[in-house]
Amino acid sequence: MLSLKDIGISTCVICGKPLLGSYRMDKWGQKVCMDHDLTYCANCGRIVKDDDMRSSDGRAVCSHCVGKVVRRSEHVEWVYQRVCEIFERNFLVLPEKVPVEIVNAERMRQLVDCNRLGALPMGLASMGGIPLFGMPVHHKVYMLDCQHKVNFGGVLAHELLHVWQNQRRVRQLPPKYCEGFCNLGSYLFYGYLNNELSQRLMEGMMNSPDPIYGEGFREVKVIFETEGEHNLEKTMDILVKKR
Repeated sequence: MLSLKDIGISTCVICGKPLLGSYRMDKWGQKVCMDHDLTYCANCGRIVKDDDMRSSDGRAVCSHCVGKVVRRSEHVEWVYQRVCEIFERNFLVLPEKVPVEIVNAERMRQLVDCNRLGALPMGLASMGGIPLFGMPVHHKVYMLDCQHKVNFGGVLAHELLHVWQNQRRVRQLPPKYCEGFCNLGSYLFYGYLNNELSQRLMEGMMNSPDPIYGEGFREVKVIFETEGEHNLEKTMDILVKKR
C-alpha cells in the first residue's frame, strides 16, 4: 500500500495528519499544521513534539538531539579533549585542567545575576582566590544541562578562553575583543566538527547582528586569519595592542 509520502503528501510532524493546505515549516524542513502552538529545540531549533524531552526550566530537546546530550563525566571529558586539541592546533595551550560541572537552571541562577544578564547563560567561567603576591587562583566552568555535544563544545570553548585570558591576566579588553575572541573558540570548534548542526551554528555566528558577539567576533576572526596567522596567542597579543 502506498503511503502519503509515496504520493507526495507531507504530514505534520506533531500530529501526523496530512498537510493538504497551508502549513508552517522550521529551518530543518519539518512541517506542521497551522493551528499548533510551536516550541523549538533549545539546541538545534527544530520544532518539538509534546512528548519530547523538557528540562527543569522548560527548555525543549528534540528527538534528534536527546541522544547526544552531554550528561556524564565521560561525555564532558570527550568534548574537553576535542576543545583542547583545537586550541593546540591554533597555537594555544591551557596551562592546567579546568574543572567542568554541569548544573541545572536553578543552580545557574544562583551563580549569576540573571536580572543583570537578561538571560540564563549556557556556560559560566568562575574564578576563586586572589591574584596577588603569588596566591593561587582557582577556575571552574559551569555548564547548563541538556546541551547537545556540539552546542556544549562551542560554549565550553568560549568559557575556557575566558579562563585563559584571566590566567594570562589580560585586563580591560573592549567587550568586542574579549567576547569576540572567546566566540572565535566556539567557531573553531564548530568548524572542526563540520556536521550539519555545527555548520548552522557557524552560519548564525557569521550573520549575527549583535555588536559584540556578532560584529566583534567577525572583527577578531579577520585579525586571526590575517595578522594573527591562525595563531590564537598571537591574535590575543594583537588585540591587547589595539585596545
